[in-house]
Amino acid sequence: MSATTQHRHRILVGTLFVLATVIGIVAVLAVWVNRQALNTDNWTDTSSQVLADEHVQNALAAYTVNQLFSSGAVQAQVKAALPAQFQGLAGTISGGLQQVAGQGAPKVLASPQVQDAWRTANHAAHATFMKIIEGGGPVVGTGGGTVTLNLRAIVDQLAKTLGVEEQVAAARSKLQQNAGAVQGAAAKAGITLPPSSGQLVIMRSDQLKTAQDIASAINGLAIVLPLITFALFILAVWLSKGRRRRALRTTGWCFVAIGLIVLLVRRVLGNYIVDSLVKNESNKQAVHDVWTIATSMLYDIAIALAIFGLILVVAAWLAGETRPATALRRALAPTLRDRPASAYITVFAALLLLIIWGPVPATRQLGYIVAYAVLLTLGVHSLRRQTASEFPNANAGDAMGSIRSWYAERGQPHPPASVAAGGNGGRIVELERLARLHDSGALTDAEFTAEKAAISKSS
Repeated sequence: MSATTQHRHRILVGTLFVLATVIGIVAVLAVWVNRQALNTDNWTDTSSQVLADEHVQNALAAYTVNQLFSSGAVQAQVKAALPAQFQGLAGTISGGLQQVAGQGAPKVLASPQVQDAWRTANHAAHATFMKIIEGGGPVVGTGGGTVTLNLRAIVDQLAKTLGVEEQVAAARSKLQQNAGAVQGAAAKAGITLPPSSGQLVIMRSDQLKTAQDIASAINGLAIVLPLITFALFILAVWLSKGRRRRALRTTGWCFVAIGLIVLLVRRVLGNYIVDSLVKNESNKQAVHDVWTIATSMLYDIAIALAIFGLILVVAAWLAGETRPATALRRALAPTLRDRPASAYITVFAALLLLIIWGPVPATRQLGYIVAYAVLLTLGVHSLRRQTASEFPNANAGDAMGSIRSWYAERGQPHPPASVAAGGNGGRIVELERLARLHDSGALTDAEFTAEKAAISKSS
């Protein structure tokens, strides 16, 4: 391969990494919107956390109390309840009531009854919204850009709830028996009953179709973009023939970059929203808390990607040619060869501790745990194969012995150049020293070969 071809090849691989990183950022945002905005359970959990926040409770309580008393309805009711001679005190009394309400409203919002009611209402509202977006159901249906309410289905549900299903069924049977007469009378009067009788159209809007298209696009992007991202990274590593370990390390750093950029966007965008939209300083903390809670899932996804990327970086480093990595592989070679079960138990024990700790949801969800377990298994298997090839005769304690010899030799003077170049004795001493350094991992294969060649030239 010519130098020009190699240069173009590296540009292509670099372009793939950049493209995969950019698409990966968009993919993370699409996954977050899909899980947060279009998942009823996640939406309900988030809205419950928002109302449970103390700053939100205080801000919401102040707003509702102010709206209630600024309307004048409370003062009017107080005035009506007072005798004529005391009606002039209505304003003072209502002001005192407003202070009492302002102190008690946050406690009311924090009560379990209000929290449960809020959660139930949000779940029902979002479930209905999603049913409309996804095309309707037995009660709410969509078609042709309209939202229709099936009154018959609502009657059935209400009858079931009240325990009067038999009575409703009997009434409906009588209506069906007289349906022919009703249709005949309607025809004589020039009235045509539409086949959609019993369905009430409650919305006709192009916005419905737009919302459905957006939801469908987000669902698709949340699936397609992550697949494209992973495909580009895999292609970049595959094209990096002879440099795949470095390409794997670059992939890891790209995952870390995606996570960090998403965290930066979350912080910058949150600050912008709070500063630009909220003019009342007393409400900024509450809005900031809402943004933090609403984007907590985005934060978790970003942290999970950063952890995954660091795992790839460490794996690529451990398989590399640096002196510490080579020494570590040599030290692990006897254990990986003779006691592989110990190696697997150690890494899975570390994974278990991480799961127990659970710093992010990615360490508590079954899918991510299985993925981490598979990666660890493949990593240990690959490391066993590499160490078996590099150090087939390594024994326990060899690494520490070599390190002690290396440190001991560092304090000894090197043989004079005349000795090294003047006879085979000096050359053999130098070669033996290089061999010990190479065995200890202090010298990589490339460094060992280069030093040996230099001694051969000088002899």
